[in-house]
Amino acid sequence: MSLFTVDSNNVFGQSVEEAGVYNVAISPSSEFKTSSTGKPMAVLDYEVLDGKYKGGQIRFDNEIWDGSTQEKAEMSAKRFSTIAVALGAQNGASFDSIEQFVSQAVGHKLAVVVDWEAGQNGKTYLVVKGYRQYMDDGSKPNGTTRPTEKSAAGNGFSNSTTSGAFGTSAKGNAFGGQPTPPANNPSNMYSGGKFDDVPNGMPF
Repeated sequence: MSLFTVDSNNVFGQSVEEAGVYNVAISPSSEFKTSSTGKPMAVLDYEVLDGKYKGGQIRFDNEIWDGSTQEKAEMSAKRFSTIAVALGAQNGASFDSIEQFVSQAVGHKLAVVVDWEAGQNGKTYLVVKGYRQYMDDGSKPNGTTRPTEKSAAGNGFSNSTTSGAFGTSAKGNAFGGQPTPPANNPSNMYSGGKFDDVPNGMPF
């Protein structure tokens, strides 16, 4: 008698199978790290809040702060401001560190634009391409699924696999309001979601 039978409806962290624009909350698994080049980095994970992929995970959106030159520091500030505005930030809000930014962002809502992109290992992943404010009319998958990849032969698996400054302050959280709990228990665009420094295994 078999130990268990695979059931796609009985899994943790449903996968998101289409590109598109999704309403998400920043997951508790998001974390501050130091990149391989020694720069501060936000590793942002997201959980879809609505639609047919509700509860699905979009992971490892790695955003690096590069202050090595004035130009790069300005680009980094623009990058993180884009995310902050999507989260509901107001002009004049400030952060002292990327670590503070991540800790305050966890649980808050925005929308992310995602598309398929090949990583350095040849596998294709959903990558965050832009940020928007949360959409009242819901998430919008666009029908574009993962490009076909060769299957592994005979093994049962496939190769695919500060003070508050944002409206109502929430105990010093700059994003205001109350964080949105994960479903299971905001449009400026730029290329993000680097594959460098993807952690091995689960962040926690």
